[in-house]
Amino acid sequence: MTLVAKAKSGVNAVQNPFAAAWLVIAALLLLSGCEKSPQVHQWSGQTMGTHYTITAIEPAEQGFTLDIAQQRIESELQRVIDAMSTYQSASEIARFSALAAPGCMAISSAFADVVAMALDINHRSNGAFNPLVAPLVNRWGFGSDSAVFEFPNHDEIQTLLKQVNMDALQLTVDSGQPKSYRLCKSAPVQLDLSAIAKGYAVDLLASALNALQVQHYLVDIGGEVKVRGRNPNGLAWRLAIEKPGAGFATVQQVVNLTSNTSIATSGDYRNFFEHQGVRYSHTIDPRTGYPVQHSLASVTVIAESAALADAWATALTVVGPETAKQLAQELNLAVYLVERAAESADGSAFINWHSAAFDGYMPR
Repeated sequence: MTLVAKAKSGVNAVQNPFAAAWLVIAALLLLSGCEKSPQVHQWSGQTMGTHYTITAIEPAEQGFTLDIAQQRIESELQRVIDAMSTYQSASEIARFSALAAPGCMAISSAFADVVAMALDINHRSNGAFNPLVAPLVNRWGFGSDSAVFEFPNHDEIQTLLKQVNMDALQLTVDSGQPKSYRLCKSAPVQLDLSAIAKGYAVDLLASALNALQVQHYLVDIGGEVKVRGRNPNGLAWRLAIEKPGAGFATVQQVVNLTSNTSIATSGDYRNFFEHQGVRYSHTIDPRTGYPVQHSLASVTVIAESAALADAWATALTVVGPETAKQLAQELNLAVYLVERAAESADGSAFINWHSAAFDGYMPR
């Protein structure tokens, strides 16, 4: 999700350099209408600057207990924090950002996985997804810096754009046994993976539940969601996408999810400011250095991987409605767009569009 003024995920807490959003699966409404069901385990907690909730149904493993599950969940969450939290000075990402350039450091497989995905989506989105964009986010007043905000001038933005050049990053993999990974920088860039790390954490928690042979579950970290199987009533998991700007209880669209599916939403309507009559969103285009100026209010992506859904929701929010539609069709992405209607003076009327791949998730 694209820039954010409030961390989309707080994996770092820098407010999501990309994702803006408020990823919203609108307060994740479980519209399934659960009645009493046997063997339904649910627990929640705080992590990465947000909340997580897990619902696990009828675990098959002998001896399954909440204690075992929670220990595994906490262990996986700590892996993400140790690798990608910008608020932990000892984390891998913090140490990499502090590394003098040019320079290289060995990194963990988890960190390497996320960096590799970020590099790939950066390429496929033509630079719309950029994990180096934090300096721009901060300068526009949507980051973690607490300095008094002053509207940036053109020269400042051009200078900052030099700090978000993805050519400065290089990931290398030694295919030995075991594999080893090195991340290098040729310039003093700051890496921030907030727009993908929360989704990656969801994927890790899902893998932990798979290892416990849990056949039916829902994992939610701050609105990034992954499900497997069916809900406690034996039906598809029904989740609600929030109507932009209308509050968490107002539904724009309901979707049905089953069978190892993830969903993420990014939007531009929670964090913004106005300057000389112009509205500036927290969604920053890392290719121009400026907040986006288009009609797209929210983007929802459904994918097998929560990390990929998370990152693509950010990237498509950056590129705007027409390019988002084109990419969704070309890459066969399951995408749902909400645009502000041009004739709506107050911005409260919307136009919806979804890709062919999204159609199968719409209730009939």
